[in-house]
Amino acid sequence: MEVRGFPPLWCAWMDSLFHSSRSAVLLNGVPGRWFQVGCGLRKGDPVSPYLFIIVADVLQRLIRHDDVLRHPLLPDAPAVVLQYVDDTLIIMRVCGRGAARLKLLLDQFAEATGLVINF
Repeated sequence: MEVRGFPPLWCAWMDSLFHSSRSAVLLNGVPGRWFQVGCGLRKGDPVSPYLFIIVADVLQRLIRHDDVLRHPLLPDAPAVVLQYVDDTLIIMRVCGRGAARLKLLLDQFAEATGLVINF
């Protein structure tokens, strides 16, 4: 996040959210003992959609700044990337080299983020 220009204090807050959360399991309406959550955000955390947007933007930038992936009609323009919620639509010139490059970028993105890419 620091690379994206977020101040150190903000990064420390996010780190705290990811590494110092505690949770308890409700069983028949009765909370159990509290336990430390190793990593990640709790379900329903209000900051989650905003963090996802930051991660999704990384994918968009990877595709738009790639020299191989080009617009289908304008050879000097980058591929078009449309994103809505957790869906991404990539519009690009069809070619074997471009398809292989896109697959490589998506695989690298999935490995780096832990997100699953559905083809």
